[in-house]
Amino acid sequence: MTAALQDITEQSLQEIQKAFSAGFFNTTTGAYSYDLTGVVRLIPVVTPFRDKIGRKGSTDGSPFAIWRAFMNINNQQPSPFPGFDKAGNEVSFSEQDFQAQYRPIALAGLVTQDSVDLAKGLMDPYAEATMQVLNQVLIGEEKSLVGAQSFALPQPAAMTATAANTGGSLAASSTQGVAVAARTAFGYYYSGNSRGRASGLALTTTGTAGSIAASIPAVKGAVAYDWFYTSNGGTNWWYYGTTTVSSILIVNTIAANATPAASNLLPDFSTWAPTLNQAADNGSANPDAFDGFLASLTGDYNAAGQFVTPGTGTANGAVFIDGGGAALTLAGGQIGQIEQLFQGLWNGPKVSPTALMMNGAQVQEIANLILANPSAVTYLNTDEAGRVDVTAGGRVGHIVNSYANTVVPIEVEVAVPPGTIAARSDRVPFPQANISNVLEVRTLRDMSQFDYATGRQAGVNGGPRKEFEIRSVEAFVNRAPVAMGVLTNIL
Repeated sequence: MTAALQDITEQSLQEIQKAFSAGFFNTTTGAYSYDLTGVVRLIPVVTPFRDKIGRKGSTDGSPFAIWRAFMNINNQQPSPFPGFDKAGNEVSFSEQDFQAQYRPIALAGLVTQDSVDLAKGLMDPYAEATMQVLNQVLIGEEKSLVGAQSFALPQPAAMTATAANTGGSLAASSTQGVAVAARTAFGYYYSGNSRGRASGLALTTTGTAGSIAASIPAVKGAVAYDWFYTSNGGTNWWYYGTTTVSSILIVNTIAANATPAASNLLPDFSTWAPTLNQAADNGSANPDAFDGFLASLTGDYNAAGQFVTPGTGTANGAVFIDGGGAALTLAGGQIGQIEQLFQGLWNGPKVSPTALMMNGAQVQEIANLILANPSAVTYLNTDEAGRVDVTAGGRVGHIVNSYANTVVPIEVEVAVPPGTIAARSDRVPFPQANISNVLEVRTLRDMSQFDYATGRQAGVNGGPRKEFEIRSVEAFVNRAPVAMGVLTNIL
C-alpha cells in the first residue's frame, strides 16, 4: 500500500469514527420505515331521494317516455238531474298526453399506467377511480332527480327597491341600482340563472350610512336569487351575493364581484361566479337535462305534454305557495305556511302527501318553533334518571294534516336547498288510477361502465392510460303533479 493511499484510508476511518461518535442513527438522521395505515375516503354520498324512487327499464327505444292521462274536470261536469222522460246529460272527458325526455347522465375517469405501478402494494388506482366516479355519478343523479330543469325560469317581476340613509355604509350617491336573477335547484348546485331584472338606476342615499332594500315576488321554480349592485348607473354590475328568499339588504359598496363561497352561508352552494344577463336566459334552462321533481311541480305543459316555462303553457295543477320571504310561523301548534300547502292539496285533488321533503335548515326551524312553544309540547320527567340525565334538543318527525285528518312525515332531503319545502305523494287514492309508481326513473340503459382501450397522446397524462365512464340514459316521470305541491321563498 502506498503512503498516499494509506493516508486516505486513515482519513476515511477517522471521518467514519466521527460520524459514530456524533450519533449517526438518531431520530433526525437515522433510518426509519413508513407506517402506511391504508387509504381513507372523506366524500359523503347521501342520496335519499334516488333511493326512494323506483327504477324501470324501458322495453322500447325512444327520445321520450310517454303516457296518457285523463284530467280532472269534475267542476265542469253537467248536473246529474236530467228530469223525468229525459236522457242523462253526457259526461265531459279531458285527455292529455305527457312526455318525459330521456337524457344521458355520465362522468368519466382516467388512470395512467405509471400511477398503477407507483401505487403497487398500497391500492389499485383503477378500482379506486371507478368507485369515486360512481360516487359522483350518484351524487349528481340525486341533485338532478330533485332539481334538473330543461326549460327556462321566468324573468323576475318588477323589483321594489327602497334606499335609506341608515342601516349600512353606502356613501352618498344618486347612481346606484340593484339587479336580480333567479336559480333553479340544479343551478344552486352547479351554474346558471334566469334572465335578470334591474331596479331603476337612480337610487339615492346621502351621508355615509346608507342601505338599499330590494325585493321581488317569488319566481315560480326558483330556489335561490343572485343579486347584483351598481354604483355607477349600470356601467358595471357587480355580484353582491345569493339568497334563498327573494329579497336582500344592500349595506356596503362593492367594486368587484364577491366570491360565492365568501358571500353565502348556503350548504353545498355552487362555486360558479354568477353573471347578469338582462337580455336573455342565462343558463337556467339546460337542454341536455331531463326535468326533475321540482321542475315537474312548477313547470307548465304544452300541447305535446312537455314541461315549459311557467306562464307559457297550461298549469300542471300542483300547488305552489310563495312564502313571501318570511320565516315559518306557528299558530295553534301548526305551521301556518305548511297548513296552506295542505289546504291547497285538499281543496283541489283531495289528497294528503306521503311526506314533506325539506333541507335540514327547515327541519331545525320547525323544531325550534314547536319545541319553544309551551302550549305545543310538554315534557314530564317522572323518575330520577329523567331528572339527572336529560337529553337536550328534539325534532318534529310528523305534522298533522287537519284537512285530511292524517299525519305526514318530515323527511330530510339533502338535495332540496334551504328555503323550499316539497310535498311528495307516492300514491294517489283515485279509483282505477292505474299508477304503479307515481314517481319513477325510466331507463333506456341503467348504470353501466364503459372501458375505453388503453391509449396515448402527447403531453401531460398522455402516456399509457385507461379511460372509462359510468353512464345512464334515463328520464324522470311524475305521473301526478296535481297530487303534490311546493312551498318556497321561506326565510
